[in-house]
Amino acid sequence: MTNHLIRYFDMFAGIGGFRAGLTRAGGFQCVGHCEIDKYADASYRAIHDIGKEEKYYPDAREIDPGDLPHFDLLCGGFPCQAFSNAGKRKGFDDARGTLFFEIARLAEARRPAYLLLENVPGLLTHDQGRTFAVILSALDELGYHVEWSVLNSANFHVPQSRKRVFLICYLDPRCAGQILPVFGDDAKALIQLIGGPQGSRVYDPIGAPAKPSSGFVGRGGARERAQFSPQAETELSGLCDDEVACTQTSGAGGMGGKTGLYLVGFNRKEGIVSERDTAVALNASDFRGINRNQTQNAVFVDLSVGQPERTDTARCLTARYAQATLSNHRAERSGVLLIKEATKRGYKEASPGDTVDLGYAGSNTRRGRVGHDIAHTLETSSIQGIVEHGGRIRRLMPRECLRLQGFEEDQIDRLLAITSDAQAYKQAGNSVTVNVIEAIGRRIRAVDEQLKKEDSAA
Repeated sequence: MTNHLIRYFDMFAGIGGFRAGLTRAGGFQCVGHCEIDKYADASYRAIHDIGKEEKYYPDAREIDPGDLPHFDLLCGGFPCQAFSNAGKRKGFDDARGTLFFEIARLAEARRPAYLLLENVPGLLTHDQGRTFAVILSALDELGYHVEWSVLNSANFHVPQSRKRVFLICYLDPRCAGQILPVFGDDAKALIQLIGGPQGSRVYDPIGAPAKPSSGFVGRGGARERAQFSPQAETELSGLCDDEVACTQTSGAGGMGGKTGLYLVGFNRKEGIVSERDTAVALNASDFRGINRNQTQNAVFVDLSVGQPERTDTARCLTARYAQATLSNHRAERSGVLLIKEATKRGYKEASPGDTVDLGYAGSNTRRGRVGHDIAHTLETSSIQGIVEHGGRIRRLMPRECLRLQGFEEDQIDRLLAITSDAQAYKQAGNSVTVNVIEAIGRRIRAVDEQLKKEDSAA
């Protein structure tokens, strides 16, 4: 914990994802917040310890900069609906899109050392990049250097694939490359040590942190790629002496790997005795499975509900084979749910524990509906489902959605005690992921401490 507290103002606060993350990072003190949604503000006050001295504003457009106490950091996720690919993308033509300029207004008046902003990645491409260029130009005119990075919550210890663009803006040029990009502990890119076909490759078990897409704009508009910090460079160069094979997946490769038919030499006394490159010729007795002459070389796996096991007979191919449901009938394709999507294959397999996007279930133009052991990006409506054993798909509960955003159990308890499920879903979908803010907050705090040490020694 630092002796110097970085004071911050929480704009467009929602239920306080920024505040929760900065509190975990340590060394930050909130001087006030702004949130127009009365239900979200009630949840904010239930979750967090609000000081009597803190300022509150319901409407960002009515904030008087002169009425605010001193703060070093202005943070907020300005409304994203105007830029999101899921919306109409009206940009600055949407009143919500212009709320960025309220941030610029406060920054111009109070000159905080840092700005930490969040939005959807669609902000970068809206109107062919012109919208983002306007934002960069406005910040540049205010004297801020700007760095940005697209980060995925899945890389920060939450099972949710949620990509968001984060902008860190600072007045002191010594901050360049020291805060972004941030590498989550879960973001590892495999380093291949030995190449070759699938099954022969060997990878380093530690690997390198995945590089999030990022950028930098210096004062005067000179644009270049963001430089990695010394810490990040050290992380990238670290290797381990141990070796690890490629990840084994449920979708096997090789001959018959996806059908349950494997080409092996087999007899009843010794079991599997050898591999075969080609199958033996089919004969009239092959309908009996592994025959008494011990020359049959097909081993089948029964995938019916329950424990998969080797069987002497192949799975039945029936008219129900491609049906998007689970079956309890032995030897039918089962244990896997086929979810319709707009791909050449026409569906994606979902197993118990996977999530399914329930929005537009009958659409012929949607894809990527299934998340294997990970949730899709939370939205304000509850369209996330999870596959349970037996083939039932249920919606995620509000508590589960809030967990996916990184909130702690006691915070969730206090929120759910005062709000409806509908509001809880909306608030979770609108929130920023706490874990990501914590990681960025730690970087900001470390850089701020270093700058103050340099200034005091000068």
